[in-house]
Amino acid sequence: MTRTDKSIDTARLRLVPVTPANAEVLWQLMQTPELRTFQDLPSMDRSQFVGLVAMHRRGPEVAGPGRYEWLIEHAHGGDIIGWVSLRIAEGRQENGEIGYSLLKEHRGKGYATEAVRALVDVAFARARVSLLRAYCLPENERSRALLERLGFRQDGRLKHGASLRGRAVDVLCYTRGPCPPS
Repeated sequence: MTRTDKSIDTARLRLVPVTPANAEVLWQLMQTPELRTFQDLPSMDRSQFVGLVAMHRRGPEVAGPGRYEWLIEHAHGGDIIGWVSLRIAEGRQENGEIGYSLLKEHRGKGYATEAVRALVDVAFARARVSLLRAYCLPENERSRALLERLGFRQDGRLKHGASLRGRAVDVLCYTRGPCPPS
């Protein structure tokens, strides 16, 4: 796996930027059936996905509008256990949207909280967003608890706000602003 100096290190994890050089690793991870329980992941072949990453990325540093993704790996073992993403829209650069997913065998160990916390810090400090959004299915109790633990507030429900396995589903909307200085 290609490492860059733009990785984000936490106590137990390393978030490695997804680039064309390692996009195939994320594509392979996204083929895991269990990850489609609460997400509708793109159905495209490996070369299409790598091409998409190459088209949307300007580099591993968060700098303005775009979609930024990181593979989550154990800091001392290098095993890939999931990914996190930050999307910043062209017209509303002050707002970002986060996403995350963890392989089933790594859930319940605090890894998702640790990775998402690091991503939230990057969004507010590096990307300078003033508002973050996250969406999850109402029945995804673990995701809802994670967002609430990290200071997100549920502020709505979008009827048919997403598609899952070809059918429209409701999603809960969560938002968070930066924490005030202490």
